[in-house]
Amino acid sequence: MMRSRRLKWLRLFVTGLAVVGGMGPGVTRAAEVEGPPTVPPPFIVFDATLYKNKPSFSGYPGLRPITVLYEWPLFLTGQSSTGLPSEQTVRSVVKELGEASEPVVLDIERWPLKGDAQAVKTSVSKLLAVLSWIKHEMPRAKIGTYGTVPLPDYWRAIRGPTNAEFQTWQQDNDRLDELLVHMDALYPSLYTFYSDRQGWVTYAIAQIGEARRKAKGKPVYAFLWPQYHESNHLIGLEPIEPDYWELQLNTVSQHADGVVIWGGWGKNEPEPWNEAAPWWQVTKRFMKRIDEVAPKAPSGLKTQ
Repeated sequence: MMRSRRLKWLRLFVTGLAVVGGMGPGVTRAAEVEGPPTVPPPFIVFDATLYKNKPSFSGYPGLRPITVLYEWPLFLTGQSSTGLPSEQTVRSVVKELGEASEPVVLDIERWPLKGDAQAVKTSVSKLLAVLSWIKHEMPRAKIGTYGTVPLPDYWRAIRGPTNAEFQTWQQDNDRLDELLVHMDALYPSLYTFYSDRQGWVTYAIAQIGEARRKAKGKPVYAFLWPQYHESNHLIGLEPIEPDYWELQLNTVSQHADGVVIWGGWGKNEPEPWNEAAPWWQVTKRFMKRIDEVAPKAPSGLKTQ
């Protein structure tokens, strides 16, 4: 996720936890509708962190893994940033994953997705090629791409729908429509660039809303990182304050279908796991809360 760091020895995927909880109203009463009652989809928390010596998280029920397929194993060292990876290499890497039942998120960030129209079109074609190779090797996998649709663009996203810059941002997202046919879920990036909390909330809601517009009913899972983005030279890589992190989790839970928590990469290697880390304490409380409020099916009824 951090362009400036080459994770040379990084494993090609991260398998993490997914804690299932529920948000929203309870089960519809049978007397009010025909047919069986329905349960709203659960809110999902995926763990894509890279910490070493992480616990097994076996104490959390309903765990689901997620696979992040990074670009580093796919490209040769020194290969031109504009070139495609070898099809044979991609297929070989994906075969090692097996027939994963968990979501697979492709993270290739070297190809431009905004700016010159022809360059964007070429980038889309390259991504489509890689996605097709992955899908061929993992036909049953649910596949998406990190931070592509919508484009992560803080300053345009916060302008609001009536603003010309916001509308141009939407038009840039529309140029990526061809990717959506090959994506089973959208993964917008909501990383934290500034300490302005209201600004972040505005950005997050805009990003998720735009993802909803493009998703056409497909699930939206937002990426969060409990540190400030490294592009901020004053506070970059500092931990996000616990109450700010809680605000982010709550905001995403109100607007998206789930969250993917990324982080844990230090100076050219994974950071050690810290069970007492404030962000983790907040996350545990959050997961406990959403699990407690998960709607339950009435006694004697089966959920579909």
